Amino acid sequence: YIHYNVENMAALMKNCDIALTAAGSTVYELAAAYDKPVAVHMGETAGPSAYLKYAHPLTLDEAAVKHPRVRFVMCHFGNPWLNDGAAVISKNPNVSADLSGLLEGQIDVDAFVEEKRGYVEALKTWLGYLGYSRIMFGTDWPLVNLEQYIRFVEYLVPEKYQEAVFGGNAAELYGFGKVWDMGGFQAV
Repeated sequence: YIHYNVENMAALMKNCDIALTAAGSTVYELAAAYDKPVAVHMGETAGPSAYLKYAHPLTLDEAAVKHPRVRFVMCHFGNPWLNDGAAVISKNPNVSADLSGLLEGQIDVDAFVEEKRGYVEALKTWLGYLGYSRIMFGTDWPLVNLEQYIRFVEYLVPEKYQEAVFGGNAAELYGFGKVWDMGGFQAV
């Protein structure tokens, strides 16, 4: 899991515009060799000292194109750049996304959905456009209330896709060898 922030980006990038330096390429080569996905923070940063240009989903497009054997996970669906995140996922078969970090703190889900209707509907639209085979549940816990976040994702994802989003897709991508039955993991 690569989480971009000022400290590790400065060390990783030195004279580059993206984490495709020798160190970055080595990480990607190892991921390809061992068939391990690389999860990358994409989206608005948590603090004012980080650079948004490194967290924009289009930076992941470059890595996905240069490293087609690596499976990437776009953390946070690239939020707030939902359309760019969806474009990167749609274009690159080696890119999946998680739905972590879309909310923070205690949330009244019904009130949030009502007050942020445009945002929520845009997110639902892009998820529906992509389909749900490369979308995974994620939270950024402990920044969110787990029960409320599950309810929010249940609102976003049609019931017939929830088993895949809440566990099946991640089990397949990460090679857990288990399936999700909405009651927990069961051995296959």
